[in-house]
Amino acid sequence: MVFVSIVIIAIKMIVNSNNANKRSESIGSLAWVCAGTMLLGLSLIVSGIILSVATNGSGALITGGSNT
Repeated sequence: MVFVSIVIIAIKMIVNSNNANKRSESIGSLAWVCAGTMLLGLSLIVSGIILSVATNGSGALITGGSNT
């Protein structure tokens, strides 16, 4: 979806190359797409860290009981 959004914004920038106002709106849209992509990437990193801590790196969830 990020790639498609960037392609659509690039097409809008090419079509509106003669209109400075619409071109600046397209650049603003590109900034929003970049910010959203960074937020998505950071959330994936944080969830990976939390999952790694919760599983102790073994892939199985840590439980409070003993394994006897």
